[in-house]
Amino acid sequence: MLELENVEAYYGDSRVLQGVSLSVKDGEFVSILGRNGVGKTTLIRSILGLMDRVEGSIQLDGTDIKRFKTHDRALAGIGYVPQGRGILPKFTVRQNLMLGTFANPKSNRGNGARIAEWVFELFPILREFLDRRGGNLSGGQQQQLAIARTLLSEPKIILLDEPTEGIQPNIVEQIEQVLIDLNRKHGKTIVLIEQNIGFARRASQHFAIMDRGQVAARGPVQELTDQLVHRHLAV
Repeated sequence: MLELENVEAYYGDSRVLQGVSLSVKDGEFVSILGRNGVGKTTLIRSILGLMDRVEGSIQLDGTDIKRFKTHDRALAGIGYVPQGRGILPKFTVRQNLMLGTFANPKSNRGNGARIAEWVFELFPILREFLDRRGGNLSGGQQQQLAIARTLLSEPKIILLDEPTEGIQPNIVEQIEQVLIDLNRKHGKTIVLIEQNIGFARRASQHFAIMDRGQVAARGPVQELTDQLVHRHLAV
């Protein structure tokens, strides 16, 4: 599904990623772990085409997308839920959700497109707040909105950057379960940037730990030992 080989990424002349190789299979749930500032978000930005310069190979379904514009990568099937959620605060919940249809090549891209009913089955609170401005939702509700908006693009792969950060525990549990169900029951391919080790262990099949712009460890989630966590993730 997603194949990165020897990827190096730059902010100006500063190299942030150093020879990162990563493979995500169709239907897999992979967690990318690491301390703050080790390159996790830069990795996501490289996949999305948001870096100043990227070297190496990035392939989606066998197609080299490194030269694709960001919007073309979205149309190719990459869905993204950013850190901080990225909802439009003055838009209503309905309007925020409609934006997701613009990246769905199967829809009318906003022109007469409809919000799929299954979105409200996943996140019932959104139906209740359809005409409420996004900025008036709680942090947890905004995160549900951000995930729902991304799902409406019907992506091949979903990239999430710390979706549980700063959210009340009961909503965290709901979001965790939705992501697990999307993967297990609906076969969605998910790449999760996360510092919540418990979540990563519960949800993932595989993990990769980043340190200083490189992949320091990887493997099946059963190999995410306390020793690895202490060595690479303890503050």
